[in-house]
Amino acid sequence: MDMERARRAQAALDSANEARDEERAAESRLIRACMNEKGFTVFPSGGANGGGGVGGEAGGAGFGEDLSPSPEAARAAGYGVDPRRSGARKDGKAAEDTDGDDFDALPQDVKRAHGMAMDGYVDRPEGGVEFDFGGGKVMVPSKGCRGETLKALYGDVKEYLRLNWTVYNTVKQNGARILADDDAYQDALSQWASCMKDGGYPEVPTPEKARQVARARYADLPDSDPAAFDKALRAEVEQAVTDAECGTRSGLNATAREARSRASARSLVKHEADIMAWLELVTKARDRARALLGDTS
Repeated sequence: MDMERARRAQAALDSANEARDEERAAESRLIRACMNEKGFTVFPSGGANGGGGVGGEAGGAGFGEDLSPSPEAARAAGYGVDPRRSGARKDGKAAEDTDGDDFDALPQDVKRAHGMAMDGYVDRPEGGVEFDFGGGKVMVPSKGCRGETLKALYGDVKEYLRLNWTVYNTVKQNGARILADDDAYQDALSQWASCMKDGGYPEVPTPEKARQVARARYADLPDSDPAAFDKALRAEVEQAVTDAECGTRSGLNATAREARSRASARSLVKHEADIMAWLELVTKARDRARALLGDTS
């Protein structure tokens, strides 16, 4: 494997992520200014750019944090999924999201007009720019403030969609497939699952499932019953401690990190050309956004 190419691709992706963060902020300002000119000053949750992203942006082809918690973290807070820790509601929304939304209070005809001005449609997407990635399609508006802004910044919006999807989805998916075929990783995962079964958790064959089981313990608990939450937390901690012990015995985290590094490097090399093209595209879009905003910083 050409590690120099992998490092070069990762460096390009890191630079693209920085440029993309700045471009997204500027893009939101441009969309908001466009909407303001059309007389709209109130926006739904997510702001002027809500729902405009394509794919999941991430720093390379990595696949998350350690699979098994550390013994210290496990004893202190389990997996950290107790909803009381973050103030999250059981429907998945943060407590602050339950506050009144000025946009929701607007008349329905104003909301529809807002949608037309923003995206060029209201009830269902139509007339947008699409990219077929093989397992489905992604689309962004071609009209309205969002569509007009994307075209002004990126020019070829279909190429923007293709590269965005490739860099933030295909690279990761390809790396995940490579990881799944890594013998050392699969052996460590099998040892971990066997240890968890012996420890009384046959229903958690994977680290992902372990966290799902932990979250499920809180799903139907009434907010008015703190004792029930305390009981669920004790069960969570007990499971997480067993998880941590199994992770230590199997060497799962260290093996997974090494395997992820190999998989990430191979995926980055495979898609190096698209990553470089994405860096160029998003950098030019950022510079156009700066010019349109009169920002010379």
